[in-house]
Amino acid sequence: MTQQKNANGLLWKQEQLSPLPIPTGQPPSDVLGMIWRKNEVYLDIGSVSLAGGWVACYLGTLIWTVALVQVLFNLGYLMFFMFLFSAVTMMGFLWYGYVRIYLRPLMPPLRFHRQRREVRIVTPESEEWTVPWERVHAISPSTTMVGQFGAAKMGGLLLWFPYADQIDEPFHINKEGWAVMVSPGPGVAAMRQWECIRSFMEVGPEAVPEPAPIHNGHLSIWQSFVHDMREGVRTKGWLRTVAVDGFLSFLFNLFALDYLTRKKFVVIPDLTSSEAIAWSKPLPPEQWAKPSPELEEAIAERERDLEAAEARSKLKTGLTVKQPETQGWT
Repeated sequence: MTQQKNANGLLWKQEQLSPLPIPTGQPPSDVLGMIWRKNEVYLDIGSVSLAGGWVACYLGTLIWTVALVQVLFNLGYLMFFMFLFSAVTMMGFLWYGYVRIYLRPLMPPLRFHRQRREVRIVTPESEEWTVPWERVHAISPSTTMVGQFGAAKMGGLLLWFPYADQIDEPFHINKEGWAVMVSPGPGVAAMRQWECIRSFMEVGPEAVPEPAPIHNGHLSIWQSFVHDMREGVRTKGWLRTVAVDGFLSFLFNLFALDYLTRKKFVVIPDLTSSEAIAWSKPLPPEQWAKPSPELEEAIAERERDLEAAEARSKLKTGLTVKQPETQGWT
């Protein structure tokens, strides 16, 4: 079994989350809406998220628009058309890629069977194979981009699966395999997205959020916005909700993103082959696969470490809050 090994550089970091799939210490959070189906037997994970690409393209378009207005009024028509050509070239390329991804048919989901402790891979070409759960590699790469406006940290979550004829071969960084890359964000965000999968397999379906590929799918777009604003006012206060949630919804035109998402996920693909259907059926409890002794030991050790860290944190908080009484001059 491959042990977890993290790698670090000056402006980059790579965290190995699995194997072994031990707790990260973060709660499960379906940041990207990747959970398509969930029941007592299996969890379906999609690999398409429209939000990250939309925000990047839309924000880039806004920045270029502001820059073009400034150039037009301060540098004249010649510089304006030069900047316009650069803007159309760059943003046209990004929007073209986004539209291509949007128009591409949804891929079959990754199916995680917690009773078998296996993952079913189905490619767009209808190739199918299963991978043992403890052979799944989850990696959280992140990098810091430094520019004239400061530094920004970017990252994602990479899921890597060996091919059918290479299940038992050792993993290395350049080894070919079936990989899925998503962008919930670096560090903690990637861990929380990964915990949706890990917690389902190691804890149970009750530990994982309910499927929500379409946010507030039972409501209309405007009703969803009003619902979120009311919930935000109740939990975060009206000032923060209006200044952040409301402002960003209009700034990034999240209403259009909601519309595109609803159109994209009208029909969510399923596994339809006879082999996949038979594989997806529940097993009698006596036939459930068991974690390896190595994983059980690693999870127990990790849980002890997390409990100790939580106890130290509570102790430190208590010492900070409880200040010694000071005596004044008499």
